[in-house]
Order: sequence, then structure tokens, then C-alpha cells
Amino acid sequence: MLKKETFRYLLLFVVALLTLVQASAQTVNTGTIRGRVVDQSGAAVGGATVEVTNLATGIQRRTQTDEAGFFLLPGLSVTGGYALTCAKSGFADEKVESVELRAGETAEAVVTLRPQGEQSTVTVYGTTDGVRSDSSQLGVRLDSAKLDETPVAGRKLTSFVLLNSAVRPARGTGDLFLNNTLFVANGTGRRQTTFSLDGSTGDDAWGRQTIFTNVPLSSVQEATVLTNAFSAEYGRTGGGVYNVVTKTGTNDFHGEFYGLWRPGGIQARAPLATRTTEDTLGQYSGQISGPIFKDRTHFLASLEYNRQNRDAVITSSLAPGLFTGEYRQTLFLGRLDHRINDRNTIFGRFSLERFFDTNPSDAVGGTSLPSAARTFTRNTYSAQISETAILSNRIVNEVRAQYQLGSPITQFQPVTPSVQFVRPGVATEGESRRGTLFSRQFQIADTLSFSLSRHFLKVGGDFVYARSGGDGQEFGNGFLLGQFTLKTGVVAPISQLTINDVQRFTQTFGSQAYTVDQELYSFFIQDDYKIRRDLTLNLGVRYERQTFSDDKNNFAPRIGLAYNVAGNTKTVIRAGYGIYYSQLRANLQAGFSIGGPTGLFSFSAAPGQLGFPTTLAPLPALPTGALVPARDITIRPGRRAYYNQFFDVSRLRFYPDALLNPYTQQWTLGVEQDLGRKWILSLDYVGAHTINIDRSVDLNSPTAFVRTAPGQVRSAAAADAARPIVPVANGYRRIVGTVNSGEAYYQALQVNLRRQFANRFSLLASYTVSHTINTVEPDAPGQDSNDANLLGLPERGNSLLDQRHRAVISGWYQLPYRFSAGGVVTMASGRPYNITTGTDNNGDGVNNDRPVVGGSLLGRNAGRGSSIYDVGMFVEHVFKFKTDRFGLRVRAEALNLFNHANIVGRNGTYGNAANGVPLTTLGQPLGGISNVDPGRQFQFSARFSF
Repeated sequence: MLKKETFRYLLLFVVALLTLVQASAQTVNTGTIRGRVVDQSGAAVGGATVEVTNLATGIQRRTQTDEAGFFLLPGLSVTGGYALTCAKSGFADEKVESVELRAGETAEAVVTLRPQGEQSTVTVYGTTDGVRSDSSQLGVRLDSAKLDETPVAGRKLTSFVLLNSAVRPARGTGDLFLNNTLFVANGTGRRQTTFSLDGSTGDDAWGRQTIFTNVPLSSVQEATVLTNAFSAEYGRTGGGVYNVVTKTGTNDFHGEFYGLWRPGGIQARAPLATRTTEDTLGQYSGQISGPIFKDRTHFLASLEYNRQNRDAVITSSLAPGLFTGEYRQTLFLGRLDHRINDRNTIFGRFSLERFFDTNPSDAVGGTSLPSAARTFTRNTYSAQISETAILSNRIVNEVRAQYQLGSPITQFQPVTPSVQFVRPGVATEGESRRGTLFSRQFQIADTLSFSLSRHFLKVGGDFVYARSGGDGQEFGNGFLLGQFTLKTGVVAPISQLTINDVQRFTQTFGSQAYTVDQELYSFFIQDDYKIRRDLTLNLGVRYERQTFSDDKNNFAPRIGLAYNVAGNTKTVIRAGYGIYYSQLRANLQAGFSIGGPTGLFSFSAAPGQLGFPTTLAPLPALPTGALVPARDITIRPGRRAYYNQFFDVSRLRFYPDALLNPYTQQWTLGVEQDLGRKWILSLDYVGAHTINIDRSVDLNSPTAFVRTAPGQVRSAAAADAARPIVPVANGYRRIVGTVNSGEAYYQALQVNLRRQFANRFSLLASYTVSHTINTVEPDAPGQDSNDANLLGLPERGNSLLDQRHRAVISGWYQLPYRFSAGGVVTMASGRPYNITTGTDNNGDGVNNDRPVVGGSLLGRNAGRGSSIYDVGMFVEHVFKFKTDRFGLRVRAEALNLFNHANIVGRNGTYGNAANGVPLTTLGQPLGGISNVDPGRQFQFSARFSF
């Protein structure tokens, strides 16, 4: 049921719309043509007819200029080019062909009408060939040709964002079982980028890790990587947006069949692997589009299937060998566009993604045997319908409704649920951790856009109802069937083991079910005010509310300008300032519910202690009268009265009275220059400061333990005695709360040189020099501080994902005889890593203590890894048939051509020796797919199109 507060804000929004005297729609998935018509003397020409015709779909739009000569044509599809004509009685007609638009942007048209018999002129700026002159927005547009030509492993849509050097991979801090590329834009976290798909949200309110439902790459018209979501239309982000627009059908039937193969046997050995493994992939897709009724109704359908097998090395002396994990994925997208009449169009889209993985994140491998395997499953669906109505020459409205379902959004199930046996350093056998989570979202949104001569105003908002939860946490919970840790040296088969071989028993009890219902809504006003022909002022304000948080004052103003030097749109100076509120992921509630005082708890006992079992079988229930050792729990802010029934909340340190949305201020200043011959250069400075980053903090931490020399240790018993609430049997030790105390600072210079495809050549060279400093890594696991009492300046250090220099060069060249070649080169500085003693020096229950070096505590993330270098190349040949309608493209790709070992994870254990000498293993590379990028791989593909 909707809350009263929600109804109040919705009512205010409706009233605001109704009180507008004049109120047109361009949304983030469509383009706009805006301009002015004058005569040869420069005087305004009112009442002139301006018409555009889509050359691919035949759909026409017509408007008239106002008394000041201005006109607006918003809500135009970006599929296909446009012919623009201008006519007025007594003047010569003027027409320009093939105007290509960019999603979410406004092209400027300058029309000069001359008397009959003379030549009128029209010039259009801000199309796909030129600089953006309407906004301070920063970003890199990737059209369908760029997506097709750039070699990327597996052709994953989420991998292409890395062509923008201001976006960095988040590998090593995220969940690789999603089989998507996780990334950060600027200095934010990996959950802080918002996904937009055809103007509707592509975010998953439950986990916010990646796009809710992937779509086949062949169905994408363009994808834009925005590194500052300047327009007030964008929200629920730290500033970054990945805006994806799918293709529409046209008046001609088109289709393609595509196959990609990554064979085994010719790949290089994975970096750091002890033996040769194979990673094979088969990807098959097909697409067809065309008219149902010419110039009126068009369709598109696209299907993709992925079949991947990946070997993992088992190094356990009990059963050394290889385990082959199987990954299977199906993607589908169907789209229907229909022109109801000259003033109304509608489109519908349905997409689905289904996949499973029998060895996510190499869960089997190393000392983990196949009996410990779990299967990961994710099935998501998305359906959208949108209607665009031309209410008048000045007013256009677009309404969108979307339903998204993840069932499951995440699921981990043991292949054979069983008791787990751990032989330290030798083998792990059996598995009973499980989790099945769902996510459901319904969104309705409306954008009303209108033109008032020099103003292009957009007013709108959206409402999202989201429900998520299920059984378990993101990666599964405790051992429901128990875990037996064996004594050192025990190698007998499980069938021969007895309880006398066990040194510790652990089992989890309690309910692991939870559900979160929340509402997210927003209202925005955005005005692009053309003060002069050469100066546009961008003004916007956005309000958004997430009922899962306690934050009710999230007003986000945006202000910027775009100045066309000399008024010729060849050189644009832009500047902007904006505030952004990040959305909190709903699965935080799993920690509060499942990890709270009434949630799951793990019982652990050693031989001789009460509750230690007599056989190698899980306990049916917690033993009656068993004294459970003090346990760790997680609590939510702002619930003092509730938690007081379990402990005295007033004795905790830092307990917050509200859970807030992180808050980012971002400012930019830059210049973009059209160098001619389709070369465009942009240089932009970006600065950002984020506060209220949510982090987990032990609110019942012991008093500070200040170390001044190596090797100093405080016992756990002494630390417990120094806690505000002293742990007792059946009580609590670590009481972890989510606290909005993190900060981040980001500064960067972004340089992009691009050349639109012409004369058989295209290039994008992107370079960013930046520095990210924070006090906690947003959205990364294992971010406990050295001391929970000291969270500010002592924890300020380089971000784990900080890369001072990152450059990406991508492009291709058409060679003679229908050959083409190109590739992508990535070069980046090494990433930091945290250095710890490997010992719980202060006895607080967390091994995140940093060493004392030179008489002072080592800074956070003080280690620095090696540089990243990757070269991907391709060569392609096009076979033509008797008619140009048919074509066959055969292609070979090499990824990481020079087999450079790109190390992500390193051993950060310094040691705790009294002499302060570090371990020889400090800084050594760590193996596994979470810590090392793949070695050299070859892919081959064939595409038949018609």
C-alpha cells in the first residue's frame, strides 16, 4: 500500500503540472532538433513549416515556428537519419538530408530563408558528426558500428563502458558470478552507476550491481557512457550513467545470423596457473526486423545464446586435477513500434535473460573439491510500454511504464547438499550454504517537454514500487547442515572418519527469510535556456525519495553552461555543478534481518564443550540449555526503541538515528573543439566530493589500542573487557551498524580524441589522469577499519580502484579488397592494495590491522600493484554476393595479444614480527579469476546479414 507521504508528493507533482500555463518530450532515449528560422536580414520568420522525415521508418513530424522564429522537434527516434525541410510562402524551400541524432541530446538548426529564386540555407549542429553545444554533459557515445567493431571478450554490453578511460574496472571488489563487467565511474562505487534502457530504469533496487536484464548486443542502437549525469532527468547515482537505446524496425526487412567461437587448445595458459586450462565459448545470435505496415508499424526481434566451459585447477593433494564449470546464457529482446496517428506513437519492448553457472567465481578449485560445488542461477525479465503524444507545436508528452522481474535475481544451491568437512590447507568437501532471492519492480514515469522561444523546458518524474528478498543472503548463509573442521594431518576418506578426528564443529540455526518493500519516486525540472545564439544556460533541480532510507531532504540542483566561441559551434566551452544522491541497495536489509538479534546465528563448539556432537551428523536443533558464545550481529540505524529490548543502545558508540543516502557534489570545466575532417577533441576537468558513504562499523568496539612498535598485540579477552557492552554467554560481541561516515575525493583530467567513421577510418583515444582518495571503499567487501574508534583521517588513503593514469585507444581501418583491421589497447597504472599484519592485533575480532612501519601506523591501501597492459586486435573480411543486400563477414580476434599478466589481487599480509621485517610473500600475485585477468585468447566469428 502506498504511504500517505507518497500520495502527498504525487499530488503536488500533478498540481504543478496543471498550473503550468504552457507546458514538450525528449527523453534520454530520443533526440531533439531545435532551431530558429530567419530571413536574409536576420529577422525572425514566424509561421514557417518545419518538417522532418525519418529516412529509415518513413515517420514524419511537422511543426511551425513561433513569432520569434524558434521551433522544436523533440522525441525523435535515433534509429535512422532524418531529412529536414523548411517552407514559407514567398520564400524558397530548403532541405537538408541525413541528419543523424544522438540520444538525449539536442541538435541546433540555423535556417536562413531567401526569396523565391534564391538559395536558402540550413545548417545543423550537434549531430553525431559534431560537438555537443546544448549542455555541459560529459560522455562518450558508442554507436552500433563501434559496438560491432571493437573486440571484447564475449561481446558483453557491460564491457564496452571501459572504452571511456574515466570508467575503471572494479574487478576484485565485486561479484564475478554475475558474469558481467563491474565498473566505477569517476571516484564512486561499483553500485553507484545508474543504468537506463530505452528511457526507463535498468537498475536493480535489490543489489544495484549491474543492468537488471541484459539485451543482445545486436539489438543496441547506441550506448552512451556519461561520466556526469548532468541533466536533472538523471538520479539515484553518484554521477555516472550507462544509457542504452535499442534499435527499432525500419521500412526494409533486415536480419543477421552471428556465430562466435573461442576454441580450446590454442589459448595461452592462464597467468599464475599451475597447469594448462581451457576457456571455451560458443555464442550464437540472430536478429530480424522490418515493417508490419510500411511507414506505420515496425518490429524487431533478437536472440542470443552463450555456451561457455571454463576449467578450474584443483590443487588439493586428495584429488588434484581439473574441474570444468558450465555457463549457459540466453538473451532475448522483442520490440514493436507503432504510429497511431500524426500526433501519437507507441512502442513496446520485452526482454529476458536466463543463465546458470556450475562453478561461479571458481568456487571449485584450489583446495575446494567438486563435492563443494554450488550452482548459480539468475533469470530476469523486463517489459516496457511507452506512448509519445504531440499535444501542440510546443508541447510533447511521453509516458512510460515498465515491469521488471528477477526470479531468481540471485540463487546459490549446493549441487549435493551435505555436511562440510574442512581439512586445513588440504581440502574442503561438501556444502550446505544456499540462497534464493527475488526482485520485482514496477515503474511509471512521465516527461512533459515544451518550448518557450529560447527555453526548452522539461518537467517530469517517476514512481517505482520495488519488492525484494527471499531465502538467504547474496552469496548464501551459514552452514545449515554443519561444518566439521578436522584435526591437522587427518586425510582418511569421509566414510572412515569419526568424531574424534574433529577439532571444531559449527552449525547455523534460525530463519534466513526476509522481504523488503520500498518506494522510490522523483520529480524534476530542467530548463535549457538559450540566452544568446552562442550561449546556453542549463538549470535543473531534482527531488528524489527512497523509503528504504530515512533521508527526506534529497534536493539536487544542477547548473551549467555551454558557450559556443564565436557562435560557430566549432569550439564549445562548458562548465557545470551538480548534486547527486546515490540509491541504497535493498539487500542491506538482509544483514539487519538475518544477521540481527532474532536472525541466524552460528553455534560453534570444540570437543568437551556443551553441544559438541557425538557423531558426524548435523544437529537437529540447538541443544537445550546450551550456552551460546557471545555472537556478532548487524543492526539498522534509527531503531533505538526496538534494539533496547536486547541491549542498552545508549552504551554503543556512533549509533546513528537515521540511514541516509550518500551525497555527491560534482563540478566540471572543459572545452570541446571540432578539428575538422570529423576529428573532435575534448578536455575536461572533473572534481567530486562524496559524503555519507554507508559503511559497516562495530558500534561495540573495544577502546582504541594504539600501537607504536611492531608485534604489539592485545588479547581478545582484554579487548572484550574494554567493550561498552561486555560480551557474555548468549549475548553479543561485535554489534555492527551501517553508519554514513565515509568520504571520497576525486579529481581528474579527461581527454578524448575521436574521429567519426569517414574515409575508411574511425578512432577513439581516451585518456584520464586522476586521483581517488577515500576513507572507505564504497560497495567493496572487507572494509573494516584498522580501529573502529578512528574512522576519519587515519583511514584516509588511496582508493582500492585508484588508477592515476588510464588510456584506452580503439578504432579500425578499412583495407583494400574488403578487409578491415583494428583493435583496442588499454594501458593503466597499477592499483593499490591494503597491507595488514595478518593478525588481530587489537583483539576486536577482525584481521584488518595494519603494521607499524618506521614508528607509525602504515596508511590504508599503501601497496601499489603493477601496471595493466592489454592489446586486442582483429582482422575481418567481407564477402559480397551478387546483390549488396546480402553479406558475410568473417573475423578473427586476439585478446591480450601479448599475454601480459594483468594482476588485480596481491598478497597484502605484512606479518607481525617484532623486528618489523615483512614476509617474503608480501605483494606476491594471487591466483584465480577474481585476482588475475585472462591471458591471451583467440575468438573467431562469422556474420551473415541481409
